[in-house]
Amino acid sequence: MVVMEPTPGDVTLESMRYESDDGRRFDGFHITSESTAEGKRTGVVLLHGLRGTALSGGIAAVAYALARRGMECLAINKRNTGKLYEVSDFSSIDHDIRGAVKWLRAAGCDEIVLWGRSLGATEAAYYQGKRNDSDVDSVVLAAPFADIRERSTRGYFEAVSENPEQAYAEFVENARDLVAEDRGNEIVALPRPVGDDIEYIPMTAQAFLSYRSPESDCATIDWTPSIGVPVLLVPHAEDRNVTPEEATEIKESATNSPLVSVRPIESDHFFSGHEDEVADATVEFVRQTRD
Repeated sequence: MVVMEPTPGDVTLESMRYESDDGRRFDGFHITSESTAEGKRTGVVLLHGLRGTALSGGIAAVAYALARRGMECLAINKRNTGKLYEVSDFSSIDHDIRGAVKWLRAAGCDEIVLWGRSLGATEAAYYQGKRNDSDVDSVVLAAPFADIRERSTRGYFEAVSENPEQAYAEFVENARDLVAEDRGNEIVALPRPVGDDIEYIPMTAQAFLSYRSPESDCATIDWTPSIGVPVLLVPHAEDRNVTPEEATEIKESATNSPLVSVRPIESDHFFSGHEDEVADATVEFVRQTRD
């Protein structure tokens, strides 16, 4: 479990509010330090992972490390933050990301880095691949899944069935039936192996289909071929869900990017204790993109 700690004395954390480009209001945190004002103003939009919040899941520690290195961070809550994930629609997450990018530009940032971890990495790829936002200068995909939807989700059913592919197909079909019967807001319980145990993720049938069905948009490798800005991949060594090999697959798919770098970190899915390495990799990459 990642434990939240008090904000360090050398970092300034201020709450903020922003508006998505479809008119919804969300909050987040603007994170800076004394070194942020030096030279070029680089803004980083940080996107949290599954059921996370703006500062949870290792986001805060990475943001603090980036701020100390002169970057201006914006860690945001969005329409799938925390328990909102259970009722959200993945395909609309780009509206929130656009609102955050616009906020940093309005604040005076000269360049924007879109930085996402885990599900947030897929969201970053989805946003930039879908929109090719000219306000975004580079993308960082940390602890990235290649395909969260069908491929990763099928593996969850190994914990409850000897035929996980069939169990997954039946789960998808049940969710589709609920939606067709105008019962898409009913909860389905998605099984997920955690060590030797099983947890069940509650989601509406509609939300499940938007994230984890074969027709979902929630696959990094579907969007990276359209990204036209530099991409940094930061895989890690230890995790129960995503493997470092997925970063290789993502790199090979990013055929339209002028620069694709991979910087592995010997850490867990949250980069616990290695946040400075992640920040160093990010800063070095951004400087490289300027050259």
